[in-house]
Amino acid sequence: MKSMTGFGRGEYRSENLVIDVEIKTINHRYRDFNIRLPRRYSAFEEKIRNLISEKVNRGRIDVFIKTEKFGSEDVSLHYDKELAGEYYQILNQIKNDFPGVNDDISIINIARYPDVIKAEEAEIDLEEQWKYFESTIKEAVDTLVESRSAEGEALKKDFVKRINIIDEQKETISKLAHEIPENYAKELNDHIEKYKIGVIDSDRIATEIALYAERVNITEELVRLSNHLKSFLSIIEKKEPIGRKLDFLLQEINREANTIASKSNSFEISTAVVEIKSELEKIREQVQNIE
Repeated sequence: MKSMTGFGRGEYRSENLVIDVEIKTINHRYRDFNIRLPRRYSAFEEKIRNLISEKVNRGRIDVFIKTEKFGSEDVSLHYDKELAGEYYQILNQIKNDFPGVNDDISIINIARYPDVIKAEEAEIDLEEQWKYFESTIKEAVDTLVESRSAEGEALKKDFVKRINIIDEQKETISKLAHEIPENYAKELNDHIEKYKIGVIDSDRIATEIALYAERVNITEELVRLSNHLKSFLSIIEKKEPIGRKLDFLLQEINREANTIASKSNSFEISTAVVEIKSELEKIREQVQNIE
């Protein structure tokens, strides 16, 4: 079981190239990418998505890639001869228009004018460069998965503890379930006694109590609740994305708890249901962060 929250980092260093990769993930309903990398490597974006998607199924995925390149082969200088000639002609014209100004035209002066000499990044072999990016991203993804798995393991332990608490409350409800029709029978008899109702057919009272007992019977709810809890503990052991399954299962558990509460006229059972719903809410908050 993995959390959707995690952090991974990878680094490549050589004499000519440094690549730093950071990947941060948080919970998200789907798999959503935000990739930031130098523009000259923008062609790698789809490859990066595919590489990360092999091991990350859900979450908001922020990828930050920084690079540094060293060496003269990474920069090329371009000389614009025609533009330099135009600058030279204009400078000569200015010199002729102002003969009193004693100033020589130098190569350095012309070279400093905009766009006469331009430094541009040299073309790179993207296929060759991808080898270094790929290994660095894989390193970052592996550390990311480790961090997501570690948090997932911590959440799993918390889930087991809370499911066990719910199971204990379910057992308490099961033991108290027989009290529901008994309490109704007592209330019914108390009302008959209180209002001094005349002769009442005991068979009719028994039938009324039996019908009521059938309406408030929670055996099926307890059985389904027990099965849901077992399913929950089984699902969290699976080596696959389970967040959506757990979220759906929690809704089913909550539905059974609500039905039990609606049928119960026992204070103890109502109290146990409140405890169950309290634990469910704590689990639900964490399940939103499960892949």
